[in-house]
Amino acid sequence: MDISEKKTVLDDSASIYQKREEKSDRAKWKELKGFKAKWEHFRAYYLLKTVIWVCVVAFVGYAVYEIFAPEKERLLYVSILDRVIADAEMEEIRTGYETYLSFDEETQETVFDNTVMISNKTDATSAQKFTAHAYVGEIDVIIASESVLKSYAGTYLRPLSDQLPADLYEAVSELFCYAVPYDEDGNPGKEEPYGIYVTDLVEEAAYCKEPIVLAICGNSKQQKNGEEFVRYLLERGMEAAGE
Repeated sequence: MDISEKKTVLDDSASIYQKREEKSDRAKWKELKGFKAKWEHFRAYYLLKTVIWVCVVAFVGYAVYEIFAPEKERLLYVSILDRVIADAEMEEIRTGYETYLSFDEETQETVFDNTVMISNKTDATSAQKFTAHAYVGEIDVIIASESVLKSYAGTYLRPLSDQLPADLYEAVSELFCYAVPYDEDGNPGKEEPYGIYVTDLVEEAAYCKEPIVLAICGNSKQQKNGEEFVRYLLERGMEAAGE
């Protein structure tokens, strides 16, 4: 027998030699019967990819919005030092003031920041944050305990006579908080009103043991809105007193 005529173990027509025809995803999907089978197929092959793509699209959309959306106009930045006002009271004052200004939340914003703890000597970062914001004029109004606020007289604060219009100056004259500024050499200046006592106009935090004082920063970018904030607190106080 000629060895060349010897048959191989597997015939040339055996299935391993046949070219496999892969079914398309559409065809596989059509062959699945029932919702459960289709859901299991989708979960196994497509769910993770779908979730990833949705997250990517959402992230890109958010990033594009943040980059190209118009920046809101900041009407007022109030820094409440050492959290001398109760949190719920602060929120009530913020929303009340926004209503007082006919605030448009789509294009405008106010900031009431009570995270700065000046009296905590171990929290240097907090004090640095306040200093940086105040130095560049981002903070418009400061609310703090009497001793803390008086320490800023002549630095971030100017006398109220230089800041308030005559009618408002007269209206708050009985609430003046006087302070003495000191120069770089420690020499005292003239005692003048630098702030307004607001202890009777707001609800202080339970642990606050000093009178609460409000002042408008000398380099405020929103001087007029700072004045309106003082007017709002006065009106709010009179309403609470039933006057």
